[in-house]
Amino acid sequence: MTCARLALSLALAACLPACGSGDISLNELVARNATGVTDPNGGTPDWLELHNAGVGSVSLDGWFLSDDPTNPERESLNGLTVPAGGFLVLHASGDVTLGADHLSFKLSGAGEELLLTDPNGEEIDSVSWGELDPDTSWARVPDGVGDWQTAEPTAGASNGP
Repeated sequence: MTCARLALSLALAACLPACGSGDISLNELVARNATGVTDPNGGTPDWLELHNAGVGSVSLDGWFLSDDPTNPERESLNGLTVPAGGFLVLHASGDVTLGADHLSFKLSGAGEELLLTDPNGEEIDSVSWGELDPDTSWARVPDGVGDWQTAEPTAGASNGP
């Protein structure tokens, strides 16, 4: 391998984790899921969605999600991956025994805050919301970068333009 190729390979390897971190965002949530999205067990827990705006899949090993600003590392996302240009739906059931995509906490329909922390311990994204009606989502439009607004739920799909 030439020196130039080796230098390029090392630079890319050093950049990938940091570059991928900026592509992940909180994208949508439903804090009062009554009749909408069901989990693989047939339940209707609250849910939230992460979006990956990047061109490569991002492993969430070392990432954390929390609804408690005093404990930003409440929930480990180890073993999960957000596909390139895609979405990952997580069920806020309060019961992690239901599967890897279930969180140990529930979302408050009366409003609260979510924090997303990367492997370096840096807060990558956060969202706060007030009271939400049943089966109403709090979503970013457009995905990952837009303003938060109430919307029709689109779990695992784009929120629109």
